[in-house]
Amino acid sequence: MSMQRIHDEGQTLQTPTGKVLGIVDSRAEFDTLAQALTSAGFKAEALCGEEGVALLERVDQFFFSDMEERVLLRHIEELKAGHIIIFIEATSDRRDEAVRVATQNGARRLVHFGHLAITWLTK
Repeated sequence: MSMQRIHDEGQTLQTPTGKVLGIVDSRAEFDTLAQALTSAGFKAEALCGEEGVALLERVDQFFFSDMEERVLLRHIEELKAGHIIIFIEATSDRRDEAVRVATQNGARRLVHFGHLAITWLTK
């Protein structure tokens, strides 16, 4: 398993249902986190730079509430500040493990997009 970067090819991102999203501040933290997630058996993707901003700016549909919009706007600002957004695939029975691995390896502001709820997991 590894962490793949999502490249902008004109696509529209889907709502990240079943994923834990988080932020890392530097490439070094990203590399450490990618290795830890891979070792734990998680698959993940990442957004960074102007490509990431362009992808997130095209998202225009929400299915829960304005909570998604707040998460989206925060992530756009984080990308503009040079940070990296991670998307960790985590089934409900592995969500807590994904959060533990991510927080121990530099990720912050983790949020889980479940099937019917968005849950803030860390600050």
